Amino acid sequence: MSIEGEIAVKVTVDFDSVKEVSITSSRPLHITQLFAEQPIQKVATTLDALYQLCNTAHRFAFLRLLDKCKVIGLSQNEITAYQLLLDLETIREHCFSIATKWRANDNQTINKSMIDLLTTIRAINSSLFSSGSPLSLEDKTLQSFGSIAPLVAKLAKQLTIILIGKQFHPETVFDSRGSFDYWIATQSSDCAIFLHHIQQSKFKDLGNAKTNFLPNIATKELATLLNNDAFISQPSYQNRCYETTPYARQNKHLLMQQLLDTYGSGVFTRSSAQLLEIFELLKRVKNNYTQIHNEHIHYEVNTSADTMAMVDIDAARGKLIHTLTIKDEKIKAYRILSPTQWNFHPQGVLKQMITSINFENKQDFNAKIKLLVNAIDPCVGYQIEVVDA
Repeated sequence: MSIEGEIAVKVTVDFDSVKEVSITSSRPLHITQLFAEQPIQKVATTLDALYQLCNTAHRFAFLRLLDKCKVIGLSQNEITAYQLLLDLETIREHCFSIATKWRANDNQTINKSMIDLLTTIRAINSSLFSSGSPLSLEDKTLQSFGSIAPLVAKLAKQLTIILIGKQFHPETVFDSRGSFDYWIATQSSDCAIFLHHIQQSKFKDLGNAKTNFLPNIATKELATLLNNDAFISQPSYQNRCYETTPYARQNKHLLMQQLLDTYGSGVFTRSSAQLLEIFELLKRVKNNYTQIHNEHIHYEVNTSADTMAMVDIDAARGKLIHTLTIKDEKIKAYRILSPTQWNFHPQGVLKQMITSINFENKQDFNAKIKLLVNAIDPCVGYQIEVVDA
């Protein structure tokens, strides 16, 4: 089990009805106590070693905290480059999730072309920073967008061929429900096959439940909440549970609105949102970062900083929040609120979804819960147990 922990879902059933749903997280919430009284370089190194999922998001959050505390200064050019790396990380996490979890049948093999795609993403990362480790505190050299433009073009082609298919363009596929349905019905890509399986089966509206998307919470109010261990463990706001997911980010897209009207907010709509987000991010990668230019990066560390800061990052799983208090170049307090804690709150959206499931037997029920978990969070590890009352 990784440092990010996993979700344990235990459901008690009586014949064909749900009696109790227990959702717990094994994420070690006090791990950031290791950072107390540590110098910033030690914390930077520890963050890199601890977090494998959303590694870029965690490290970017830390650098932004140091920038806000005026411990170091980040140029806008550098921030833009890190945002590019973050978008690529989200694309990578979504692609890996699709490759391993979107299974129309148990015998389906993983598309080997996906390995080449992930290799291209790694090549973009290493080419953008030709020397030094990106997101570290060491000296490094940032290259212009032009140096990675051929790799970005290659990535766009790979994503289209692997996920959509050679005969279609992403802009057309996601233009409307009619175009989306036509692509699903006529294309043989693994994604289309999976979505067609969901669409044509009893799973199409599985998990349709009321959704509450995480609102913007005032910084001072959120900082106060983050001082409470109970809030970090099971966050809620104004006595309500919220989700922060790919679906929450894409819910205003026209296609999502149309799918919501037809299928509700369940598995089909959420899975479609994950695929849509890949290509929405690809648009940003191709168009929003062309101004990145060559820069040699060196940090002059301010050793007299005495302040507190908070940042939020849109990671693959949802909104990631980091906060720190620093004094004399040492971390006095550090808090991390993971999107997993919002998305898998014991009284949150997954519980609502599970209690609405109709099932034939334990095996059928277990398979449906897996679909729901994968649709809510593309990265989380989990265990499911269905027991008799």
